[in-house]
Amino acid sequence: MAKVKLVRFEIASLLSDSKGIIEHLQKCGCAHLEDVHSEDIAKYDTSEIVGNLTTNQQRVEKAVQLLEKNCNIKRGLIESFTDFKTISYERYKGLTEKSDETFSKCRQILKLNKSIEDIRQRIADQKRLIENMKPWEKLDIMMASKRTLTTRIFIGTFNQNLSADKIMELIKQNDNEMDDVAVEIISNDKLFTCAVIICHASSGEALEKALENIGFIYPEKALPALPSKIIEDSQKEIAELEVQISELKKQISGYASDYDDIKFLYDHLTTQIDKYKAVELAGVSDSAFFITGYIPQKEAEELRFIIETKYNAYFNTMEPDYDNPDVPVLLDNGSFAGGVEGITEMYSPVSNKDVDPNPIMAFFYYAFFGLMLSDAGYGILMVLFAIFADKKLKASGSFKKTVNLAFYSGISSIIFGALFGGWFGDLIPVVCTTFLGIENPPQLALWLDPVTNSIKLLVYCLGFGILHLFAGLLLNAYKLIKSKNYTAAVFDTLPVMIFVCGFAVFGAGFLIEVPETVKNIGNKLLVIGAAAIILTAGRSSKNIIGKFGTGLYALYNTASGYLGDILSYSRLLALGLVTGVIASSINLMATMPGNPILFVLIFIVGHTINIAINLIGTYVHTNRLQYVEFFSKFYEGEGKVFTPFRLNTKHFIIKEDK
Repeated sequence: MAKVKLVRFEIASLLSDSKGIIEHLQKCGCAHLEDVHSEDIAKYDTSEIVGNLTTNQQRVEKAVQLLEKNCNIKRGLIESFTDFKTISYERYKGLTEKSDETFSKCRQILKLNKSIEDIRQRIADQKRLIENMKPWEKLDIMMASKRTLTTRIFIGTFNQNLSADKIMELIKQNDNEMDDVAVEIISNDKLFTCAVIICHASSGEALEKALENIGFIYPEKALPALPSKIIEDSQKEIAELEVQISELKKQISGYASDYDDIKFLYDHLTTQIDKYKAVELAGVSDSAFFITGYIPQKEAEELRFIIETKYNAYFNTMEPDYDNPDVPVLLDNGSFAGGVEGITEMYSPVSNKDVDPNPIMAFFYYAFFGLMLSDAGYGILMVLFAIFADKKLKASGSFKKTVNLAFYSGISSIIFGALFGGWFGDLIPVVCTTFLGIENPPQLALWLDPVTNSIKLLVYCLGFGILHLFAGLLLNAYKLIKSKNYTAAVFDTLPVMIFVCGFAVFGAGFLIEVPETVKNIGNKLLVIGAAAIILTAGRSSKNIIGKFGTGLYALYNTASGYLGDILSYSRLLALGLVTGVIASSINLMATMPGNPILFVLIFIVGHTINIAINLIGTYVHTNRLQYVEFFSKFYEGEGKVFTPFRLNTKHFIIKEDK
């Protein structure tokens, strides 16, 4: 329905023209390349080149980040989406010629940053040294002191809070003859005690053994200086190192004028990586080059003309083998149907055996979304966001599809919100009653109030769901007709639809009053549909018993399966009620203080939370109705998306010169 007609192409040329052909294919961006599979054709292994280019690209990306950080280049939310500059292809080629020079600047930036990191490591080491010396700051001898002519000195810590007397007590418990010992506490807290213990030289060995027994810990590195001096010197060194960092940052800032060139280099490396990956797909010999793929039929003749005119090459096209699952699918839907293409791809890409479901699914998707969100105020916010994203953020690609999805879902929400009278819940009646003194505020529902007419709305939701199911069945019939299976197209679709119509009328009688005439028609449809299913579902069986048994089983599956499917659409009512009830509750809470300012504050916070929660719920359940109820009737998926070989860029849009 919206598939682009593709043709398979083959290009054979002299090896000397291969570079130009690959670059032209990348420039035109209309060809999906395939791997050349042949035992008789050699292949290039470009994995090492691609690996080197990827490493260089990571370095360039790091250089961009360093410039943004050190040159105070700040990008807000809008700029992060619109960081594109349009340049001509000729300008693109010119910038590529200075890529080596630009990459050299990137290396210099990275080298400067490496120096900064090394200095920061030295600063961290000095800070750790200061932290280790702080408890010893009051020590008036060097940390490395161990003895004098007549004494032994022990400097260290205990992993607990001890007093000098307690330390002496522990020493004597190990050696009660240790009397010539002096203990000085330098500092302590709940977890440790820093102490200096001095004794006569003759008692040194005995004291050393006693201290070992009571858990005395010597410093890891005893420096030959006073702790206070060590702290002072470390602080001076940190200050000097900080100055060095500032100077290095200024040097990095000096490359600010190269910011755009470096970003371009990132894009250039991306295109180079893609190009060498494409080369790996091609076949080569000593003098020839061969590449194949798919291209839209409308682009084929122009590409043929350019390739055969500009290069010594042969360009051939042929009809694709659609039975081959490797044949890609290219969709060409407008903004309405294109908005849901991402939803379909999340489930499974469209295959060549499938009918493109997006044009039909889009109508139901937006309708279901609007029914479940069912608030015109929330819909207006979605539409405004979509317009803003399209105009200011310059949405493109997959983001553009998401913007379209939000826009049309918002339009649907406005429509159903107006039909149900939901404008940020019951905001207008609440404002009229609370702040304007209007006793009988206007009733805004153009159709019905979901709260007071929930059963009636439930019937409409279930009926809408039946139409959704029928759309899936008809698409399946269309698919069968295209494959010339006319019998299945009729007997696998029509009896089920007749039966479901009769079943729907029968079930509606339990919810609302159904006219007798409609009941009679429904009963007849139910019987006719059931009989048709029993008689046709087992048509492939070889004997009458098998046909009848298969038909009965099919009838049971149809009744039970479609009952569950139809009831699934009750979520349309449930989520719509949830959105409206919570919104009305928020409005009620906002009126309780009786203060307009508090009303606005509670209103903004409450509705922000409500729209966030209900947008997620609505999105998930709308997707579920497509995946489970709709796609199960006809869709196979597992296709291959048409992925054009082109100039993929992150920062620049390359516009071909006319």
